[in-house]
Amino acid sequence: HLSGFVESIRLNKQGERIPYSARNGGGYTLEAMLGIKPNAIAAPDYLGWEVKAFSSSRITLMTPEPSSGFYGDNGVEAFVRKYGRKVAGKNQLYFTGNHVLDQTNKTTGLKLVVDGFDPQTKKITDVNGSIFLLDQNAHKAASWSFSHLLNHWNKKHASAAYVPFTNNKATPPKYQFGSPVYLGERTDFSKYLNALAEGKVIFDPGSKVENPDAPNKSVKARSQFRINK
Repeated sequence: HLSGFVESIRLNKQGERIPYSARNGGGYTLEAMLGIKPNAIAAPDYLGWEVKAFSSSRITLMTPEPSSGFYGDNGVEAFVRKYGRKVAGKNQLYFTGNHVLDQTNKTTGLKLVVDGFDPQTKKITDVNGSIFLLDQNAHKAASWSFSHLLNHWNKKHASAAYVPFTNNKATPPKYQFGSPVYLGERTDFSKYLNALAEGKVIFDPGSKVENPDAPNKSVKARSQFRINK
């Protein structure tokens, strides 16, 4: 926080700081300053804390990939080709949109549903329950089992720190990390499900396929559950 604006960096596999010029470097830079190598390990980042940087009014809580449904069976590329849309002016297929519980998203046509949780008692009624996306034919487009999510949530998010930052918009970018830092402690998966039931947590994906008909196509998976700050 006291360092002011710092150059965009990340750590390589050897733990060395190297420049990072892409526009999504806020999180990488914070991790590099804390000595955290980029990883996809389902465990806290730093001294028992999961550390996340954010720059907007919406905070990403977790990014678990679906464990079943069409997505789980066929992968992100097939999912985006089936349920995504072509982006005007770009050679890109994109799956995005705010999915609020029990509401059909007008862009994707998918509805976010929870099975196995009672919002009245705020308790899980079926440990084998799941969160899923239903298409217009009532087929499961994507599904996350409670067991998969609970393990991810309790292991990685038992203590979480959300660090605000600003970008100076230069090239290459520089970042300044702010205050206050938001701390989440003593989490419980039923609280997560209740926030989802109340519409506070939404599914806000950003999966895409670049150059879908070319040999050099690239696929990005981004299944994210988010909440307003």
